[in-house]
Amino acid sequence: MKSRLLVLFLTSLGLGGAAFSTSAQESFYEETFSLYGYVVNFFNANLYADDWRITDSDYGNILYGRLKGDWNPGDNLSFHTELAYQGSVGNQNPFVVYESYGLGLFIFDGPATDPEEETQFDYPFNDFVQSVYVDHLWGSINLGRFDVQFGKLPIAWGTGYFFNPTSKTALMPFLQLVSEETPGTIGVIPSISFFGGLLSIQGYAAFQDKTHSTFPDGVDGDWANLPFGLKLQGIAGSFDLSVSWIKEVIYTRPDFTKPEYIYHRTHYLGADFAGAIWNFGVYGEAALEIWNESQEKLVFKDDPFFDLLEVCVGFDYLIPVLEIDTRVEYFHYGPGTREKSEYGDSISKLLSGQQMVLAEDYLLFHFERSFLDYFTIGTAGFINLNDRSLGFVPELSGEPYGNLQVGLGAMLFLGDEGSEFDMTEPTVYLRCKLSF
Repeated sequence: MKSRLLVLFLTSLGLGGAAFSTSAQESFYEETFSLYGYVVNFFNANLYADDWRITDSDYGNILYGRLKGDWNPGDNLSFHTELAYQGSVGNQNPFVVYESYGLGLFIFDGPATDPEEETQFDYPFNDFVQSVYVDHLWGSINLGRFDVQFGKLPIAWGTGYFFNPTSKTALMPFLQLVSEETPGTIGVIPSISFFGGLLSIQGYAAFQDKTHSTFPDGVDGDWANLPFGLKLQGIAGSFDLSVSWIKEVIYTRPDFTKPEYIYHRTHYLGADFAGAIWNFGVYGEAALEIWNESQEKLVFKDDPFFDLLEVCVGFDYLIPVLEIDTRVEYFHYGPGTREKSEYGDSISKLLSGQQMVLAEDYLLFHFERSFLDYFTIGTAGFINLNDRSLGFVPELSGEPYGNLQVGLGAMLFLGDEGSEFDMTEPTVYLRCKLSF
């Protein structure tokens, strides 16, 4: 199946030689088509320590590739597609990670059986190591002030850097070091602008839930299960501002002994801003849970305000003389908990996509400095302000060639027993990215 998919994709690019039959078409193809992408190899070694003494280690590797193509078949028409490949082995394979927590095939929610009794050998026709898939596939029509995009699209709202509270169409993993792509979601995005682009209205209808479940349900097509968003965006001086209404839909299956899914339908009031104050770039976004459609209640009437609020605010600044790029962001996550003793109740929600992180309050930062024109040294950090655990990701990277990046880094974690980042082992990694 995967080999057929690749052949079909290459044929759609015209690489099969049969996509265009006349010289006029071939000329049109050459003038409007571009093909590009990148390949990343991420090698990771876990270090298992006891009282700062390394007692054991293991490794994992991710090979990730992205092939992108753009076409312009007409003056007001454009088309874009992206083919992705990922091969994950060792400690970088998600099934290995979940099984290490005793969750079995938790993220493979297939037949209705007990996950503790399931093994990979129960699914001989599934490849748990590698995958090839079309992640983005969309067309765009421009009619002056009105635009519409349809297909499998990256729908990523918000201005946050580490977190995006108003992005409700796909699961975005925390600490992603391999790819920064936004997953494609099947849907449509219309937009219209006014007053020379100073004001615009954008919306979307997503035809998949947030988890992008691969198992269709008979009620997927119910209108009640349609995710959507509507946003009013404007420009005021040096600031971009927006307000939005968002409906998020998440399918979960908490009881593996039954085939039924549970549909979580939640409405949010959203807002974001981005701009500059003096030499500081400032930004922020927020999503406030207003209506829980699944429970048929206005949640803000019964629940504390900050338990319903997801908000991030931050700034970036280039420190003069030292030439250090700085970014600091605060994130409040209302659905999280302040007590680490309650983390166990949230693990399944975290894995299913109902929660982004475990706790409520985080401080994140990133410092970076370039030197000798080819090298960059930096570190990212994140602090759980509730249980005081923290992590650092220092990295030294360089560009020996214009299209080749190499980075050597580590992920270091500190925290009391039972804290969020105490659950993660320290690692070292080598990341190579070749673009073309």
